[in-house]
Amino acid sequence: MNNSNPLTVSIVIATANRAVSLDRTLHSLRQLRYEWFEVVLVDGSPDDDTKQVADRHKHFVRYYRCPELNISMSRNIGIAHARGDIVAFIDDDAIPEPDWLDRLLTGYEDPSVAQVGGFIRDYRGIDYQCRYVTFDRLGDGTHHEDIEDVVLDDSRFLALTGTNFSARRNRLMEINGFDEEYAYFLDETDVTVRLHDRGWTSAIIPDAEIHHKYEASHMRTATRVPRTMYPQIRSKAYFSWVHGRKNHGLDEILKYLAQLIAKERVWKTDLFHHNHTDMETVARLIDEVERGARDGLRDAFYYAGPRGISGDLIEQAKESVFKKYPLPLNREDRLRICFLSQDYPPVGNGGIGQWTRDMATSLSARGHEVTVICRSETDYPYIDFVDGVWVHRIVQQPYDRATSPIYAPAPHSLLHYSGSVFEEIMRIQEHRQFQVICGPIFDLEPLVALRESGIPTILSLHTTYKLVLPHKPEWISDIAYKAGHVDAAIAAEKALLESAPFIESNTHAVVADLEDAYDVALQSDRVQVIHRGLHDLSKGVEPFPSSPGNVRLLFVGRLELRKGADLLLDALPSLLEQHANLVVDIVGDDSVIVDGRTLREAFEEQAKAKNLDLERVSFHGAVSRENLLRHYASCDIFAAPSRYESFGLIFVEAMIFSKPVVGIAVGGVPEVVTNEVDGLLIPVDDKDLLTSQISRLIDNPELRTKIGMTGRTTFETRFHIERMLDESEAYYKKVSQRGAKSPSEIG
Repeated sequence: MNNSNPLTVSIVIATANRAVSLDRTLHSLRQLRYEWFEVVLVDGSPDDDTKQVADRHKHFVRYYRCPELNISMSRNIGIAHARGDIVAFIDDDAIPEPDWLDRLLTGYEDPSVAQVGGFIRDYRGIDYQCRYVTFDRLGDGTHHEDIEDVVLDDSRFLALTGTNFSARRNRLMEINGFDEEYAYFLDETDVTVRLHDRGWTSAIIPDAEIHHKYEASHMRTATRVPRTMYPQIRSKAYFSWVHGRKNHGLDEILKYLAQLIAKERVWKTDLFHHNHTDMETVARLIDEVERGARDGLRDAFYYAGPRGISGDLIEQAKESVFKKYPLPLNREDRLRICFLSQDYPPVGNGGIGQWTRDMATSLSARGHEVTVICRSETDYPYIDFVDGVWVHRIVQQPYDRATSPIYAPAPHSLLHYSGSVFEEIMRIQEHRQFQVICGPIFDLEPLVALRESGIPTILSLHTTYKLVLPHKPEWISDIAYKAGHVDAAIAAEKALLESAPFIESNTHAVVADLEDAYDVALQSDRVQVIHRGLHDLSKGVEPFPSSPGNVRLLFVGRLELRKGADLLLDALPSLLEQHANLVVDIVGDDSVIVDGRTLREAFEEQAKAKNLDLERVSFHGAVSRENLLRHYASCDIFAAPSRYESFGLIFVEAMIFSKPVVGIAVGGVPEVVTNEVDGLLIPVDDKDLLTSQISRLIDNPELRTKIGMTGRTTFETRFHIERMLDESEAYYKKVSQRGAKSPSEIG
């Protein structure tokens, strides 16, 4: 390809009744690396939902209506208005890899090639839906993993699949585009045969990949059960006569169609036997099969050439001009980054997962290519494209090198997951071309990638095993678990801290704490401190109803010792007795066992013994993100007496809602909360001190307002996400330019 005169591409999307998936597909085009393309959207929907999606993308999409649910007609409208050298078709439920167009266009280096396609991943994104397909002149297709030994001639053609199909526009115009007799099915195969009959060839570029999510449509359900059979059987009968008569006689074609109808009767009846549908639907589908075959064969006898692009359509499109897609960043300016986090919302709601999502979606919005590798909540792996981010949910597999001496003494249970992460990185690296990996120290997630990937890998500092150990009595009491897992993980954490070339911390305090706890030196040239930041979470959040005069106290966190839930619960009897207007909301997992029972059970037993009004204390358990924000909006005081936080993002979340916060001056908390300014901090985990500070705020509404408003200012000036993104972006670029260290360099 001549870089001084690059091929231009018109991406044509024929859509109908898939507004949600279309929005995702359009969003995914922002991460294509090839810059010389435009987007032409042709809408066959009967309502305005798709138009509303198109309006959101109107700055880079040319939008046209199609009067019928006819995919060939929609594609012809797209071809007529397209102004690219190449017309590339992608379905409205498909996601291209970032290098899709770059790879696809290599197929056009051969001037005899008129059309090029690529491989297609299925809806889970791991296995292939389609690699190579060949068709004969009766319209029968055969799937192949490889076509090296497949004979292609005048009776068998290399076919392209519609969701990953491209062609030279001038060749499409030569054959008058798609034949609109094909409302659905075999439309692109008909184009292939007509181009073949003119002497042009086709090519498949395996690594020009599309992910096909296979959404429900007017033709099929999401589980691929047909809603109607008429269009595809009509197309099949029509195709078999139009193209089959070159090699087959009429009797042979009629016999073939009779056999097809018989097979379809059996297949449709099987839908009932497998509980996919009812017999009334089966009868209707069989009737559509029979009518479709009759009508398709009848119409084929009147065939006088394809019903293609009309002169009127060409006249309507004559004023169309190429509208170059405005990529947010050119490929040279982008980061290609992979974040690791076992949790990733909405699956899991932990602090690392929340931070990872904020970073991933925000960097993507700036135009960077972002992938997240996390745990699958199912027993199978799958890939989604969500909010501009590739989300790979993996299932842990045994890692062969877990027993290698280079990983001793890391626990094998953690190494298997870390190794599974590494293998997923390497599986997709050909397409994603990561410049940077960033993963948390907790559970040693980035360990194998750091040692074996050759990609610059940042160790992100969070709370570690050693820092939480004093607050995990269940670890300490289980001697075998502590020795075999916890102590081994701590030793591996120490080795990581000693050897990692790139370390990112959310506070200076956690760096100092880790140096002290692990007896390591974290040199300044290896460590970058970037405070966490958040979006303004308060917009549009409605508080829960509350009685006038009440003061609401909120706790957020798992009910465990490290989070100081016991400290707050111990303080509540006194607070409830002193303040008749106090009501308390406890939000977080309350199922953690401490000394044989949950902290909630221990509190409720104590409260009953003291005849406390338990209706004033509500245990909500784990809640949705939406309801969590409503709790922040509803409270008057936020208390989180955690015994260790590397940062304390929950304090920033409360500050966003202008709420006064109460905590303990441990870890990174004093870098977030300034005592007596935007919050109240007690020096140690003391119940009486905690009770006193909360009481001050209950009794003094002016103080609550003052501290809450100052906290809001703290968020806006120090902890807004844009500041974090600016610093992180600069750091990740710096790391990517320095490159990875070899395994021998990092130990």
